[in-house]
Amino acid sequence: MKAAVLSAPRRIEVQEVPAPVPARGEVLVKLKYCGICTLEQRLYTGAMKFHYPVIPGHEASGVVAQTGEGVFTELALGSPVALDLVTRCGECYYCRTGQSNLCVNRFQNNRKLLGGFGEYIAVSAKQLFPVPAELPLAQAAFAEPVACCIRSLKKVGLGLAEDLLVIGAGPMGLMHLLVAQCLGARVFVSDPDAARRAMALELGAVQAVDPKSEDLPAMIKAWTEGRGADACVVTSPAHEALASAASSVSKNGRINIYTSYPDKPALPLDANTVHKDQISITGSEGRTEHDFLIAVRLLAFGKVRVQPLISALVGFDRIVEGFEAALSPETYRVLLEHEAE
Repeated sequence: MKAAVLSAPRRIEVQEVPAPVPARGEVLVKLKYCGICTLEQRLYTGAMKFHYPVIPGHEASGVVAQTGEGVFTELALGSPVALDLVTRCGECYYCRTGQSNLCVNRFQNNRKLLGGFGEYIAVSAKQLFPVPAELPLAQAAFAEPVACCIRSLKKVGLGLAEDLLVIGAGPMGLMHLLVAQCLGARVFVSDPDAARRAMALELGAVQAVDPKSEDLPAMIKAWTEGRGADACVVTSPAHEALASAASSVSKNGRINIYTSYPDKPALPLDANTVHKDQISITGSEGRTEHDFLIAVRLLAFGKVRVQPLISALVGFDRIVEGFEAALSPETYRVLLEHEAE
């Protein structure tokens, strides 16, 4: 089969590799779409260290091509599915306690991992999530990042009719916006880029603030009767974004640090303020299988409309161009289209 293989930072090429054969309990999937997400971008640039060579890609969708023996779920050939390709061991403490997003073995190099940039993939049946035929498979490929936003908003405890501030209006910030609206929240967005603020407003944000030219904490408090946001999710790695989060939440406010950082910034909040105002600060990493299922259902119900976030589709012959486009702040999500014309 054809696959885009990453052999070193910024060295990815299309190769002919052996097609997988489904073992007992596995399903062979013909892949249709796969997002070039932040994880793949970090692998591509070398910002994230990994074992090479690897077929990247984990935000994927496709159709069932073959079912191995011992699969309990009835999956007809051609059935559309979303795929969970960041596998969990199912054996460690975190997996056994419902926290599989923290699995200590998920990136071990002897485990099947990623693989969304190949024409086919064989995975355990539990990694497949059927989607309705009316859901476009390009949108089904968003199940994984939407699931991460669901985990994030669970972690910050977002409640019905609360005020949420999302700092950073990139693809993950905007997906937080979409999911938060499903939870009945009023959402404010902060981003210095005018085009991204415009997109946030188009997708339903109540207000969008330019933190470079406007006083974000003052404006959030003005819009929330002087209280500040009930919850805040930080999706931007800028240090200023984290600092503004601490100044923009209400008493009893909750802050979730969703993004990761290339360095180790200190929290911009003194312990006494945390004590007196009862501020909660947390983080979130990845998602669980339950989060993934909820994401698939929200996409299937049409509650989370991700079509506006698809910036470009590229075929195998344009995979390098696709990576470079994905790295640009002018795009949201670039997808590899496996059968592009």
